[in-house]
Amino acid sequence: MAFNFNTLLINTGLSTLDDMPAIDIDARQTDKRVTYNKNLTRLDRIAGDVYIDETLWKIILWANPEYECEFDIPDNTTIRVPWPKNDVLSEVSKKIINRKNLG
Repeated sequence: MAFNFNTLLINTGLSTLDDMPAIDIDARQTDKRVTYNKNLTRLDRIAGDVYIDETLWKIILWANPEYECEFDIPDNTTIRVPWPKNDVLSEVSKKIINRKNLG
């Protein structure tokens, strides 16, 4: 089952969905590295290969904050893919909730 960031962003008092903040993801020694090729690669496909969940492409983008969107990544750039997945999802979830609580 895909991880749903939106469930963390629901503002129950107002029945609204808060904006998704960019999250700083800590570097780990276990992180994977992938060479990005604009003609062959997309972040959703990398997420599908590594996490078995294409919807987690945002995690890869957040782990490479020097790029605002996938189209900013130069060809043949080595990008960081945070790993292991469950540790990363736990970190991201906590950071989203903390930001949400700060208001």
